[in-house]
Amino acid sequence: MAAPADMRRALGVSDGDPVVMRIVGGELRLRPARDVLNVIQARLRRYISKDVVLSDELIADRRAAADRE
Repeated sequence: MAAPADMRRALGVSDGDPVVMRIVGGELRLRPARDVLNVIQARLRRYISKDVVLSDELIADRRAAADRE
């Protein structure tokens, strides 16, 4: 049986780093949260034009909402 520190090293995570846990077919599967986030970001990128900066759009939306208040 591997020690927790050995498992963290194998996953490339440090003590306290977030992980995602799933039970699949009776097995507990762990992945670094950053890997899951990278997959989600890659999937979403397909729907967003390369010239769009989402943070700029969010800021503009927030400013417009504040102006309406």
